[in-house]
Amino acid sequence: MAVNLSDLVYGGGALAVAVPAAAVAQVPAERRALPADETARIARFRQEHDRLEREAAHGLLRVLLAPWLGSAPGTIVLARDGCGRPFLHGMPDLDLNLSHGGGWVAVGLSTCGRIGVDVEGAARPVDWDRIAPVFLHPAELAEYRALPADARPRRALELWSVKEACLKATGEGLVAEPSTVRLGPDGAAWRLARAGLSLRAASRVLADGARFAWAVEDEVEVSVVTAG
Repeated sequence: MAVNLSDLVYGGGALAVAVPAAAVAQVPAERRALPADETARIARFRQEHDRLEREAAHGLLRVLLAPWLGSAPGTIVLARDGCGRPFLHGMPDLDLNLSHGGGWVAVGLSTCGRIGVDVEGAARPVDWDRIAPVFLHPAELAEYRALPADARPRRALELWSVKEACLKATGEGLVAEPSTVRLGPDGAAWRLARAGLSLRAASRVLADGARFAWAVEDEVEVSVVTAG
């Protein structure tokens, strides 16, 4: 479903949200306030667009979580595990994930098991034929090369984002070799058994052609929200 950002409310369960970074910036500052250490960490990134998107992603997380936790947004302090995956101390039943790219930000929240999200912009030219062997499983690569040339970029962006979401759900992230991951098609969705998890993933094309993907544990019902 598509809603206005001001209407977003997290009430438990599994939720995956993608919105334009600029939309988060329009939310009152007190609703998206970050703790000082997070602000300082984001300020160390060199590229302005990277800083703005990261700030928006973390702001969106506070917009969603603060009412549910009954806490002021600026008091919600994230910790990170050895792979850099964020979590909240004292809340082992809450899983969370963030992503940003191409002017978009995404947040995943779940009290039903692991969740991963990824959002990838589509505006920047990418030589998919050159990089496909790096992230596609050999069987996927053969299927990709069999597609018409004009259909390849869309498929490559889908597979890239879905794999990212899955590997973020497993906790492996960039440590894993994407070419070792073979997604199993399941209608319009995908399945993956990895790292002791059975995941189901799907994706959606956003307004400007960007791709939003999410992955949750099998049998978990996820609410998917996009705005903008």
